[in-house]
Amino acid sequence: MWELGLLALLALATVREGVFIGFGKMGPVMLPLDRHVVITGPTRSGKTTLAKKIIRRARLPAVVLDWHGEYDVRKVDSRLLKFNLAAMDKKLLCELIGLSLNLTEASVYFLYRAIRRAEVKSLRDVITALDDFLVSTRSEVEMKAAIARRLEYIVDVFERGAVPVDLLFKVKRPVAVDLSKLRLYEEKVLVTLFIMASLYNYLFSRGVAKKPTLLLVVDEAQNILKRGDVVRYLVFESAKYGLRVVLVTNEMPPGEILVHSNVIITKPHFTYNMDIRRPTLISNNKLTEVWIV
Repeated sequence: MWELGLLALLALATVREGVFIGFGKMGPVMLPLDRHVVITGPTRSGKTTLAKKIIRRARLPAVVLDWHGEYDVRKVDSRLLKFNLAAMDKKLLCELIGLSLNLTEASVYFLYRAIRRAEVKSLRDVITALDDFLVSTRSEVEMKAAIARRLEYIVDVFERGAVPVDLLFKVKRPVAVDLSKLRLYEEKVLVTLFIMASLYNYLFSRGVAKKPTLLLVVDEAQNILKRGDVVRYLVFESAKYGLRVVLVTNEMPPGEILVHSNVIITKPHFTYNMDIRRPTLISNNKLTEVWIV
C-alpha cells in the first residue's frame, strides 16, 4: 500500500506533465492541461469523484458550478451572486436569456429590439424595457407577453445578490457556486451562462495567458452544451486567456467540443463505439486505459 502512495506522490510532483489521474500499463497517467477536459460516462460511474481529484491535484484556483451541492470545497450560494449586466453586450445578454428560457430566434430578436436602447443593470430592467416597448401587431403583443411571463418566473433569483461575481475569479483556492437551492431548471441554466460570460469578460480584460491559470468545472454540463453556438464560443475562446474548462457530463459532447478537449471516459459503454474495457484517457488521438486512483 505504501508503494502506491509513493508512486502517487511522485506522479503529483511532475506537474509540468499535467494532473495525475491514475495508473496505466506503462506507469502513472497524467491528464494534460494543454486544452479543456471532458469527463464523460454513465450515471454513477465516478465522474464527480474524478473531477474532485483533478481540482485538488491541479493546484490551480478553481470555480465549480455545482448543480447538486456535491463538491467539498468552499461554497457560495448562487442566490447571493450579483451580475454586472451593464458590462455585458446586449446581443449576448439576449442570447443567454433565450438559451435558458428556450426562446425562438424570433423571440430573442424581439427581446433585443426591446432592450437595445435601454439602460440594463438587472433582469428587472430587462422586464421594464420589455413592458415599455411599443408594439403594433397582435403577434408582437403575444410574443411580448410570453417573454415577460417567463422572465417573471426567474427574476427574483437575481434580485438578492450582493456578492459581485468577479470576486469568485480572484479567489486563490477552489470555490463552488451551489446551484442546488435553485428551484427551476431555467434558473440553474441562466446562472451558469451568466457566470461563464462574466468569467470570459474578466479573463479577456486580463489578456492572453501562456499557461493555465484557472479551472472552471461545469457539473451536469450536458444541460448547457446542447444550447447553441454561444456556449461553445465561450468555451473555445476562453482557453487562450488561461482558462481550462472541465466539463462533467453524462452525454458525449458534440464533436467540435471533443476536438478541443482531452477526454476521460470513466466507464466503457457500447454507445461510445470504442473497444475499451476500462476507464480511458483520450489525448492527441491516443487511447490510454487507466486505473483511476
